[in-house]
Amino acid sequence: MRTNNMSAKFIQAIILSIVITSCGNSDNKDAHKGTDSAAVTDSSAVTTQTQPDQSAASTEIFKDFDWTTVAQSNAVIGAFPYISAPEGFYIQEKDSYSESKTGYSYYKDFNKLFIFNGQSFYNAEGKVAKLKFRMKGENTEWNQYKFDSSVDKYLNSIGAKLLGKLKLSDEQEKFLNKDDDMAIHNHLIGDPYNVPVRFYALNHAKGKIMFQVFSNTASAEVGVVELAAFEQTIKAPTAVEMKRDIDANGKAILNINFDTDKSNLLPEGQKIVDEILILMKNNPDLKIAIEGHTDNAGSAERNKKLSAERANTILKSITGRGISASRLSAAGFGAERPLVANDSEANMAKNRRVELVKK
Repeated sequence: MRTNNMSAKFIQAIILSIVITSCGNSDNKDAHKGTDSAAVTDSSAVTTQTQPDQSAASTEIFKDFDWTTVAQSNAVIGAFPYISAPEGFYIQEKDSYSESKTGYSYYKDFNKLFIFNGQSFYNAEGKVAKLKFRMKGENTEWNQYKFDSSVDKYLNSIGAKLLGKLKLSDEQEKFLNKDDDMAIHNHLIGDPYNVPVRFYALNHAKGKIMFQVFSNTASAEVGVVELAAFEQTIKAPTAVEMKRDIDANGKAILNINFDTDKSNLLPEGQKIVDEILILMKNNPDLKIAIEGHTDNAGSAERNKKLSAERANTILKSITGRGISASRLSAAGFGAERPLVANDSEANMAKNRRVELVKK
């Protein structure tokens, strides 16, 4: 009997142990669940908090450049483009492998380069040169390390400041090319899609100069811009001059200023439209077609739309001040009818025009 009681107590002890252990495991599982839930909640909170910061840190923006961040230099830098080929290298002509006689491969008296400082972009406008480098000797192997060492140390020696490096992200590519699918090609050297471009600023006593530097395992390029404000050399024609051109040639060619990539008139452009109004009032039998034209920068579709919008802006301005709409029409032709080849900034300016064609 005593043996049976002991057996019963032993069995009860085992059952009690199992129950306690089971409860303990259940508690632990709940504890882990609680910890995991808390972790998920905290993670979500962190994600929510960092989203605005990520947006604020976006580099897809143009800003003015702060030249107070670059100490002024009085170093001897020679003449534009202020950089030459390192020993063993030469600067090639634009469309051939022969050595350049001008010290650059490409030149425009007024253009721009994109400059990147690690946080934002800057449109550096002025006199622009691009230099393409090659090694001397037909069988000489390209020496990227020597090129980089030579150029970077030279720029540092004359007081140029390294602003940043840029290998284009998809977002930056879309941003820079959003209005002109050739913008990156025209205003950034090298292959920024695959290899970073380096950017320098030189605050010199001669003026403000900026550099793009690119190199890879087979080639190198340098872009140089000496900053200068655009100087308008086109004079507004008078109503008398417009009438003279229409009588002689059947049309008057006008360079009317609009906001970049927009159809709203700038003050100088408005002055020319005022003269068109005088022309129409002084010649009540005159009927004209207002035709808008652009250069070839940007897409053909965008250029045609923009030129039509600009022609219509002029038409509405004139009809809004008393000239009958029956005497006018408006159309845009984009870059379809250039006056001259779009091979320089001066020629591109000539092609950005409005023609008053006698009907």
